[in-house]
Amino acid sequence: MRCIIGLDVCCNAVELPEDTLVEKHNFDRTGETSVRFMKYYRRSKDEEEQSKNVWLKGHTGTITVLWSQPIGGLQILAPDGRWKWVRHIDNGLVINTGDMMTFLTNGYYKPTIHRVIQSPEDQHHYDRLGAYYFAMPDNDVRLLPCAESPVLQRVGIERQCANEDAPSTTSYGRSDLKKGAEHNVEEEVIEGIVVKHYN
Repeated sequence: MRCIIGLDVCCNAVELPEDTLVEKHNFDRTGETSVRFMKYYRRSKDEEEQSKNVWLKGHTGTITVLWSQPIGGLQILAPDGRWKWVRHIDNGLVINTGDMMTFLTNGYYKPTIHRVIQSPEDQHHYDRLGAYYFAMPDNDVRLLPCAESPVLQRVGIERQCANEDAPSTTSYGRSDLKKGAEHNVEEEVIEGIVVKHYN
């Protein structure tokens, strides 16, 4: 079974056949693509202080799709460097691109830097219930730019490493995170490439 949510649209935009990225994301092969139903229970004041109000640290993938929730928690890092709440839209879907999409498109698609934190004060007494889809490439996929894309050829492809040195999905989370230069940012180096985790 293949995952197709959003991947075919991304292929169209860079003038690739619709199944180019779909073929790299399968439910029935080794990989971490998943659908999750999660309930975030409200926390005590002590628990919030210990976690610094962060409910889910930085995570990666190709695409994340989540059902829009009326209880706040999701924020994105805006171009001006400030965290902004993602507004709820009834029956809407929130779609984020991740680090792996950036590798596969040589930076044409930028990752949506996001975090999940404690809900606004007037919603502290609610639990959050969510449905999430995380698309991750199969474990044997090398995270190389799709060089056959006419769009990527026009804008230029800058290789960050040789094909044989390119990281794979399994490279993530295998190295120690180190404090980055930016506030609340940790970094890991994967095959010479710096990947940031925003807390």
